[in-house]
Amino acid sequence: MAYAPPKHILEVLQKIEYEEALPDGDPRYVETQEARGSEKTFARLARKFGWDPASNAFFAPNVKHVLFFGHIGSGKTTELRRYAGKLNDSKRFYVVEVDVLAKLDRNNLQYTEALMAMAETLLERLNADGYSLGDDALAPVRSWFATAIQTRATNRELSAELKTGIQAGGGIPGIVKLFAGFTTAFKTGSSQKSEWRQEIRNGFTTLAVAFSNLIRSAEAELKRVGRAERVLFLIDGTDKMRGEDTQQFFVQDAEQLLAIQTLALYTAPLHLKYDGSLGGKLDADIVLPMIKLQERDGSPFQPGLAAMHDLLLRRADRSLFASDAEVARLVRFSGGHPRAKCCACSNCAARSRRTRSTRRWCSAIEQLASDYRYFLKPADYVLLKAIDTHPAHGGNDEQAHQLLYNDGTWRRSHPVVRTLEGYQLAVLPTAEAASAPAAPPA
Repeated sequence: MAYAPPKHILEVLQKIEYEEALPDGDPRYVETQEARGSEKTFARLARKFGWDPASNAFFAPNVKHVLFFGHIGSGKTTELRRYAGKLNDSKRFYVVEVDVLAKLDRNNLQYTEALMAMAETLLERLNADGYSLGDDALAPVRSWFATAIQTRATNRELSAELKTGIQAGGGIPGIVKLFAGFTTAFKTGSSQKSEWRQEIRNGFTTLAVAFSNLIRSAEAELKRVGRAERVLFLIDGTDKMRGEDTQQFFVQDAEQLLAIQTLALYTAPLHLKYDGSLGGKLDADIVLPMIKLQERDGSPFQPGLAAMHDLLLRRADRSLFASDAEVARLVRFSGGHPRAKCCACSNCAARSRRTRSTRRWCSAIEQLASDYRYFLKPADYVLLKAIDTHPAHGGNDEQAHQLLYNDGTWRRSHPVVRTLEGYQLAVLPTAEAASAPAAPPA
């Protein structure tokens, strides 16, 4: 049956999920490369891992850990799923997608459990695809578990379960059960979490070697059957960690991530790219831009407007809007941010009693603006107004990046912020106001 967008406002409300990333082939997907100005992003990303899509040349590095930046809700996961499909189809890579939000506790995440989840997911994928590995590849991992249980056994229930798994053997399925016991404990068992973390840290060198050898064995088997040459991990959800966990994971523990001899791609919050703390350890070059709605001089950017128009009307039927102007207004005030658009739709659906209501859609935009008002301070309005007046202005802190969208070369505040009284009344310092060029139209 052909896809049809929701025609009732309540259906729109039920089907809009802010955290939802679209699977490959979803009819709601809209191609946004031209709209983002990111036509070359995939090729750049592929070349970092040694593959040139144009010529099919392949010279993969032994180790490469890459960060993929973007605003929360900008569509990183949806785009990465398309990238994963292309990389898999190349037969150069065996892409293993690790959703840390599903497997682990996003509010308390460290590299220790992330690496365990990577190993577990790799083995799950190999098992599901019908591949097997010899005991020489699995034995070092099984041995590490045996040592960990002997030295850290205060959680008797988990230790007994792991001992049973070690004794049972069972090839890949047996090792998967061992990892599953760990990741479940990390997600739900806060009492033993710190204990197991300490054990992983204490025996990290042994575990890192065992994991790296496991990856090499998997690659040898994949290459033997002509499926792929390298394993590539795609770790999603690491852009949604708490601030202190983000610093710990990507900065303090970067060396531990790099100790795993593999290819890996992590989603990362945009502010991390600009705060100067990464220190060059991880490859931090790729950014997914927001959907661009206007040029730097304020003139409309039609590919971006068309993409946001399609994104909207694949989630809410045109009959729900009183006019094309109403659709265009909602697109404009989305700021090119897919999540802001979804949020406005949800706000309207939750408030509306009628199928078509211009006032309800306007109220949805006002509510979106109010959401920003709750955490904006007077100084924030001055900063954002200065950036809008003079786009070359600084402002690389996390708070600014949450409100700025760009095409990779310039930035502006979110359009709904410019409707707030605090923004309109903000006064720039005299010297800056005098030297800055006139702001382009909103």
